[in-house]
Parts: sequence; structure tokens; C-alpha cells
Amino acid sequence: MLLIKHPDSYPAERAYVHEVVLSEFLGLRWRSEARPEGPVELVAPADGQRRLRIADVLFSTRPEQWLTAASLPARPLARWDVGASPLAPTLVSTQLPIVYGEEPLYAEDPGRSISLGVDLLGSIFFQLSRYEEVAHNERDQHERFPAAAMLARQEGFLDRPLVNEYVEVLRSALTRLWPGFSTRRRSFALRLSHDVDWPTHARLSVPGAGKAMLGDLVRRRDPGLVPTRVATLRAQRRRRPSEDPYNTFDFIMDQSEVHGLRSAFYFMSGRSDPRYDSTYSLQSDWVSALLARVHERGHEIGLHPSYSTFRDPDRVHAEFGALLRACERLHISQTAWGGRQHFLRWENPTTWRAWARAGLDYDSSLGFSDAAGFRCGVCFEYPVFDLHERRELPLRERPLIVMEMAVIDGGPSRDSEALSAIALLRERCQRFGGEFTLLWHNSRLASPRERRLYAAAVAGNSEF
Repeated sequence: MLLIKHPDSYPAERAYVHEVVLSEFLGLRWRSEARPEGPVELVAPADGQRRLRIADVLFSTRPEQWLTAASLPARPLARWDVGASPLAPTLVSTQLPIVYGEEPLYAEDPGRSISLGVDLLGSIFFQLSRYEEVAHNERDQHERFPAAAMLARQEGFLDRPLVNEYVEVLRSALTRLWPGFSTRRRSFALRLSHDVDWPTHARLSVPGAGKAMLGDLVRRRDPGLVPTRVATLRAQRRRRPSEDPYNTFDFIMDQSEVHGLRSAFYFMSGRSDPRYDSTYSLQSDWVSALLARVHERGHEIGLHPSYSTFRDPDRVHAEFGALLRACERLHISQTAWGGRQHFLRWENPTTWRAWARAGLDYDSSLGFSDAAGFRCGVCFEYPVFDLHERRELPLRERPLIVMEMAVIDGGPSRDSEALSAIALLRERCQRFGGEFTLLWHNSRLASPRERRLYAAAVAGNSEF
């Protein structure tokens, strides 16, 4: 049992991060003691002598500055050379970025106390809650928080699960103070997911196919897609969606099953913007048969809410209800339901709140389409926090680490580079016993080249 002594500011935020870090990530029992002022200290009541002091920067923010740009970390961030300290945590690099902190970054009175100038708990809260996405007002053409505006991208650590590294620093400090201290360790998991934007190719005319083929050769530089356009025209003329080149679902399930994995397929059940949403129906015979086949083979079905739902709780609720009814009609039941927002459109905390209200169990929208890495700073699934209502929500976030478009759109000449990027992030998740969530659309497996890339990525190969 650990006792956490801390100032009485931001009690809900502190309780949340204490529970996530100490209970969920490290498997420890704890209780807290708030006081008007003083440092954050972790002590073992049975010991009473030794203590771990941790800097308290974010939660010392003045109330009028909370969730504003004035409370964001000062740049450039300091770096701590952890290798120069007696701690030995698992890290990506011993040069550790300090989101919030103060000097000195490390001090020790051997056998009695350790003082960390890194605000471990505040910095973890900042990343898990996506604090900067409320405090920052920059948005892209789809009203999304852009990767380019993210602190981790600007400071060069988007490819590091910094939350996991901070947890390891805390683990190392605790075990140095209290040798034999027992903490939880996790096992690596690969999570494959597939947003079903287009279960079959959109309707193609002959001129449209010609234009698409030209794009395959010039812009996408993938001549293997040219036969795909011909096959699309043929399947549409014969009215046989089973022959459509985007019908790669059995290939995906085969690849998963070879490796003992379970794929998650996120289906659309509504339309809110005809410019961006698909037109398929869960009631059609072919899609109904696909849902049944996915379930029968032991894979997961989930929700892919339409384009305009990310700020619309009623639409999320209605579209989830439509998916549940379609599955009930097919006698499909699952113990948990999750999914991902279309176009990764997500607003903090509006979208999380809508998903929790609809009764979904997890979301996996927090990644980027143009940058691979750790948007939430972590490779663990975790419970989410509503920054406006200041409470934990009954929803979990399963961070998206890689969307295929972020790495494979450079063309065949950069395929080895793409596989290396995927393998690097996967290895970093493995290092911390985390979860590597990979999104690969069924529509991006239409050419032999794309299928070879996917098979190599699932197998964990860094090159062909």
C-alpha cells in the first residue's frame, strides 16, 4: 500500500491519474492524503522513513489558466540524461523529454529519499487526457487537431511512448527506494483493425476507370492497381460484389488466423455527409452475409460512425443502435463493442462523451492519417477523462499507432521504408509490453503490392 501526499488542487484530475498509473499500469494499492500545500510525496506507511518526492507543475496551474495556452509546456523542452542517474528504467533513449518539470531533475539521499524534478503525474495526465487539444485551437480542413500542432511532433518524440517511459522511471524509483517492490508487468498484443469505408469499390464508369488507372501509374506509382480497375468494372457489370477487388475480407481474416490473431472490422451504419460517407447498407444481402462470416470466423465487429458524428451524440447513439439491430437480426452478440471515427474526426472531450453516452466500450480514433506514432503518448489501453466535466468516463481509449496511409503512400520505391517504420513502432510497443494497434483498410489491399506489404507488416517483418 502506498500513501500519496499531495496539494488539494485539482482533486478529480489527481485521483484519475493516480488510479490509472498506480492501479492500472503498475498494479499497486494506494490511498491519498490531500493537504493545503507541500510537495507530492509517495511513502510506504509500513516503512515511514523513505519517501519519493515528485515535482508538481501542471496541477499547480492557476485556475484561470487551466485549459488555456498559458498552461502549455514551455518550449523547447528540457531533456534529462537518465543514464547519468542511478535509475535503470526501460526507455527508448536515455535522453528523456521533460513535458513539465523543474530543476534539479534528480536528487537522492541514499536509503532515505529520491526527488524527481520531472512532473511524472502531471505530464502523464497531459498526454492521456489530450489536454493540449483543448488548450490549442489549431485545426485542419476536416476540423481535426493536426499532427503538426502536437507537442510530441514539434519536439521530435511522436515515435516514443513517453507515458510508458515515465511509468518506467516511476517503477525504477520505487524499486530503488523499496527493493523487492512488486509491480505489474504486461504482455505485448498486436491489434489489427479495419475501417470498412468501402466494402466494394464505388461505381466506376469507363472514363472514370481510365482516369483512375492514370492515377495508379502516375500519382500512386502502383501499376498493380490497373488490373483492379478492370476487375471492378467486370464485377459491377456482372453485379457480383463477391468478385470486387475491395472484397479482401477473407484475405484479412486468413492473415490474422495464421498468426493466431483476431481482426476488428468497423462498419458504417449511417450517412451524415454524402461527400465523405459510403452508401452501403447493413441490410443488404451481401453485407449481411459479410457480417455473419466475420462473426462465424471469430473476429470482431465494431462501429465506424459517419463523417459528421464527432460532435453529434445523438447521431453516434443512433448509428450504434442501427449496428446493434443489424447484428441482433443475424444473431450476432459480443461482450464488448468499440470502433473508430470516420476520417479520425475527434473533438476533445465531445466525442469521448458521445461514445460513453451511447454505451460503447472503447474508442480507437486517436491516431493520425498523416503521421504514425503515439498521439496519446502510450501503448496501453486506458480509461478516458472528460476535461470539461472533470470526471472519468465509462469508456476506454485504445490508441491507434499506425494507419497504413501514414506510411505506405510514398509509392513502391518506399515500401521497405514503410515496413521499417511499422516495425520500429511495433518493437517499441513490445519493449513496454504494450498494444500495437494497426489500421489497414480493406480497400488498401486491392493490389498484389498492398497485400504483400500487409502480410509482411502482420508478420512483423521490417523488409520484404
